[in-house]
Amino acid sequence: MLARREQPALTLPELTRHLALDLLLGDAAAREVGDATLFASRRVAFAPEADTRRQWLATLQQIWPERIDRAWTGARLEQPVSVDARAWTALWADGQGSGLRLDEALDDRQRDAASRLVLLRHRAFGGLPAGAISVADIWPLQNVQGRRMLRMGELDFARAQARQLLRERFVEQWLRRDSGWSEAELDFVRRVVQARQRKLAWVRWQGLSGDPHGDAPARAALAASVREDEIGAYYRAHLDRFTRLEAVGGLHLRCPDAACGEGSDLRGQAGVKTLAWRLGDPKPAVELDAWALDLLQAWPVGVASPAIRHPDGHGWERVQAIAVKRGHHPLDSETVRHEARQAIAQEKLEAAWRRRQRELLATADLQWAPGMSAPPLPFEPELPPKGDEEHGHAH
Repeated sequence: MLARREQPALTLPELTRHLALDLLLGDAAAREVGDATLFASRRVAFAPEADTRRQWLATLQQIWPERIDRAWTGARLEQPVSVDARAWTALWADGQGSGLRLDEALDDRQRDAASRLVLLRHRAFGGLPAGAISVADIWPLQNVQGRRMLRMGELDFARAQARQLLRERFVEQWLRRDSGWSEAELDFVRRVVQARQRKLAWVRWQGLSGDPHGDAPARAALAASVREDEIGAYYRAHLDRFTRLEAVGGLHLRCPDAACGEGSDLRGQAGVKTLAWRLGDPKPAVELDAWALDLLQAWPVGVASPAIRHPDGHGWERVQAIAVKRGHHPLDSETVRHEARQAIAQEKLEAAWRRRQRELLATADLQWAPGMSAPPLPFEPELPPKGDEEHGHAH
């Protein structure tokens, strides 16, 4: 049901094969790279175990949203509690501030105080007795922003986090008691979510996410190993990717207000000056002139720009590119070498990723249950989405 919201034509056998591959990739990532490396950013991001649990609950809540909401509203679990304001202030007395810390862990004194500082009390529900949620309960569930807000003494934020944790515990109990699903079925969804988290982390670690600036040891190693003949072949095959501006000539008009010149052609108008640049020319000494040249270099040939406010806010500028000459970065330039290395490494990574998916499926010896058949179409490996992917959720 959830998969078909995004892919309406997806069949059950196709989904099954995708889930099997996710589990295989997740296990391979944990085995070959390890969670410590895959989730090395946990000092800044959410801890993987906390993120997996929340995404597991969020995924399952989408199946019974109305029933869970009704049960939550009717339970009225939260009981009034007055937070000890002095204890709250004392907890962070030696560590308030918004800076990023090298060590985000609470010290022994803080851990002891956090466990005694109750944010919320609740009635018994499901199979759990009445109890309380303390600062110590919510601390491990925070990312760096959340921890910073707690250290800055944001009590309302802390209370909201305690309520969220209470609801998550309630939802988990509801799933186990009222969903009608077995423990094995619920755990299978959790395993899939965890496997997809590991798969996404593996994608990032290899450099398959499309972020050229991300920390990707596998891509960096491949890029460093690219040969000169490979760079040359890539350059000749993708010459259009290495174009550069070599000369531009045009006009510019500087005005005190937005009523700057007339029409879309500046030629012949009062106050218009020529502006020209060739590759190798020094940057104009006057900052405003350098900004106008940047604007001219970026503007398409032909029609003049509208009036654009100066960066300092004290005037307006219009530019019109009359002639532009473009060429190509030379093969031995650092621009070509760097971009070609990165692109070739990316191509190799994508080929290896496709190959790995086929290998895992081929060696897994998948056995289809009675009444189920393998998808009629052959398996086509998928590449991870580029850009915000990778920030995609495991559900």
